[in-house]
Amino acid sequence: MEDEQEQKQQFLRKEILDENYDPQAFINFLTTKKGETAADINNWTIDELKSIVVEFKKSQNNNISTKKEVPLDLNPKENPKPEQKKNFISYYNEDTNNEWLFMNLESETNDSTNNSFISLNNSENKTIEIDCLEPDHTPLAKYEKMNIKISSPKKEYESTGLKGFFMKTIYYTFLMENKELNINRRRRYTDFEWLRKTFLRLYPGYYIPPLPLNSINVNKPEKIEKYQRYLQRFVDGIMEDKLLKNSSLFYLFLFTEKENDLISLMNKYDNLQKPKDLKYFFSREGKIVLDENILSPNKKRKLILKKDEISKYNNLFNNLNKSLKLLCQEMKQVSDRMLEISKLFNEIYTVSINKSENKNYCKYYSNLEIFFKEYSKKEMQQMTNISIELKEYLKYVNLQYTSSLKELYDSFEYEHDLYFKVAQNLRKQKEYQYANGPIEKWELSDKDKNIDIKNKEEVIKKILPKDTAIVAEIKKYFIYYATQLDSEFHRVKHSIEKQNNNAFKVFREKNVEVIGEFNKFLELIKDKNNN
Repeated sequence: MEDEQEQKQQFLRKEILDENYDPQAFINFLTTKKGETAADINNWTIDELKSIVVEFKKSQNNNISTKKEVPLDLNPKENPKPEQKKNFISYYNEDTNNEWLFMNLESETNDSTNNSFISLNNSENKTIEIDCLEPDHTPLAKYEKMNIKISSPKKEYESTGLKGFFMKTIYYTFLMENKELNINRRRRYTDFEWLRKTFLRLYPGYYIPPLPLNSINVNKPEKIEKYQRYLQRFVDGIMEDKLLKNSSLFYLFLFTEKENDLISLMNKYDNLQKPKDLKYFFSREGKIVLDENILSPNKKRKLILKKDEISKYNNLFNNLNKSLKLLCQEMKQVSDRMLEISKLFNEIYTVSINKSENKNYCKYYSNLEIFFKEYSKKEMQQMTNISIELKEYLKYVNLQYTSSLKELYDSFEYEHDLYFKVAQNLRKQKEYQYANGPIEKWELSDKDKNIDIKNKEEVIKKILPKDTAIVAEIKKYFIYYATQLDSEFHRVKHSIEKQNNNAFKVFREKNVEVIGEFNKFLELIKDKNNN
């Protein structure tokens, strides 16, 4: 009965929910067919449901609005065209006891690219400082070292629409725990994905620890445990970065208790747009330094080569992951073969005892049975250690390069290409104006109207000042993302080196423990034989 009901639910989820039809509209449609009895899924056969779904979909052909609206996916790799929108910044203010302060900010476009003839400002100084938002200061700031443990995955159920319809296991929750701070919250995997996407919007240009993009396979417990470890690494990465750890977003994510309050929190942050003015960006120092020297040929070449570096890491880690996967499969085969040998020695021992052979000699077969059985166990422990502490860990390191650091590179590349395009277009426009006039269209300021028009390059600098200022603003964003790519790339590489040392320490200690236990077993067998 339960299998039949699950079959119906899976069918409805696939045909209605997964195709984004409004489930309530479908339920209303069912009610018109069977009245009150439609409320029980057991009153419908699977064939009836298939027929009614076809009929329902036909009825929706002329009414597209009944389809469930799908929220836009905030893809961190997307760089939409700039729009003139109101911009909101949120921050935590401990002094006024207000968790939320929203500032309505009018801002200019935040696009960028590359061409050095547009200077940042009117002075010859190639470096400017912009005061921006300082990091949040939540109660977490006073804790230098703090761990949030991710554990206890739990299968959760929810229903959509009438009782019994669309009921399904659609997610797992994980326990976030810290006894010192009295944190004991359950969060879905998708909640953590939302947290990461929101970090990307609030802190443009900063490295955000990665999460795998694959959906969780609810039918494989080992997959759930793997995702739990990924979440642990994600949260550990947040805790290592004071900018993220001390953010009001993370603070509220940790301490919001009720699910409705969490949904409300998400809705508030989803209404926040990525800041479009550098003074409303966050930085660890409370100021942004823009240095045009970052565009020097040597430094720019190093920035561009980072893409090759990311690609090389990706290829190497992928090849390594494949080899480690094969090694684990081979170790599993060795373990299975040893277990098979152990069972054969057990059979030989049984036959020998039944034939009343000397028990001391029979003990030889018994010892070999135990030896191969324990050796099989050791091999499996070693294989698990390699799988988790090497293969899985290195896959996460690869994600740090090919997902998170590549996001920074993609932002840099987008701003680079955009600035290059607008700067070149402006140059062409200025060249045309200089060659074809008239001077009135040059839009020269009063102080520049006596300029020597024979000095082409000087005229090019001065004409179309409004357009020049816009492109100079665009250049600021390009320099910002170039600087962030450079600094964050080096910072994260240094962080990965530190975590590699810790990871190898864990790997070594687990192997030593396995070998130690096996040696104790060998000594025990030796003592028994001597006795």
